[in-house]
Amino acid sequence: MTNWWGRIAALAAVSLAACASSVPQRSGEWIDPALGPNSGILRGDKVLATCEAWDLSLRQNCQAWLFQQLQARGANPITPPSAASAASGAELDRLLAADAASVGARTVLVVALTPAVTGSGFSGASIGIGGFSWGSSGGAGIGLSAPIGGTGWGSTGFAAQARLTDVRNDRLVWSTSFVASPSSDLGTQVRSLTASVLNAAQGAGLL
Repeated sequence: MTNWWGRIAALAAVSLAACASSVPQRSGEWIDPALGPNSGILRGDKVLATCEAWDLSLRQNCQAWLFQQLQARGANPITPPSAASAASGAELDRLLAADAASVGARTVLVVALTPAVTGSGFSGASIGIGGFSWGSSGGAGIGLSAPIGGTGWGSTGFAAQARLTDVRNDRLVWSTSFVASPSSDLGTQVRSLTASVLNAAQGAGLL
């Protein structure tokens, strides 16, 4: 549990720093050492890509931006079926794994969006450990949630947590997370977050 609390503390520090920055701040990254420094796992092959969010319109817009940016970087994103659009967490991962195999996608990329920070910092906000299942090994990921109270979305910054699974061996191979500054322009926040995620993927040699 020591590592988990260390990660939570680091994520909190980055989230607070995001309040003062217009650029999404990275809170962490992990890559499977077996991939090597320039795997190109998202380069050329099909990738089943989607966003995970509590709001369907937000999810669909996020997915559209994610697709545009994947294509601009030379990836071949595939739309998940509508059956997966209402799922989340472990259920979403199970559906996507089956769908990826059926369409010949090598990987599954999920970007999960959650409210993270308010304009006054972490007043009223909470950090928890969210349950996600990555492949057969399972696991838990850091989750962010913020009971906004009466402050409104204009003072809310969002977090994006990305996870990439290799369908061939049903294994998590990369993850990263970013936190955006509070803003009334939710669309710009989400576009910046998805761009930051894919810039990180490119920096990790996945694209």
